[in-house]
Amino acid sequence: MAYKILLAEDDIQLIDMYKRKFELEGFEVHVAEDGQAALDQLETFTPDIILLDIMMPKVNGLEVLKNIRQTPDKQDMLVIILTNLGNEATSEEIYKIGATDYIVKADMTPIEVVNKVKEILKYYKK
Repeated sequence: MAYKILLAEDDIQLIDMYKRKFELEGFEVHVAEDGQAALDQLETFTPDIILLDIMMPKVNGLEVLKNIRQTPDKQDMLVIILTNLGNEATSEEIYKIGATDYIVKADMTPIEVVNKVKEILKYYKK
């Protein structure tokens, strides 16, 4: 069974790069290019995990995460924040809102991101 992932990211090059890497690893990948599109997709699609950028148009990633955590049938979804905002204040806010984990994009290659996601899925989806 392939894991299903929602990739919410507004950078088209990153979308293409991550989408290809995840598909090569057997993931079913759905893409949302802004926060509102991510929320819309979650109405009909239930991913195993969400990779969520913070800085997106329409609705930012932190607002998407807040919405997920306040929605009873979605509040337990695995959500990894994917960002370049790697400071301590951002980290604290991300965890306070309820992110499963977060990844600083500049610190990891796409395959390292895929491997991190696989580790998290292995841990939580036992």
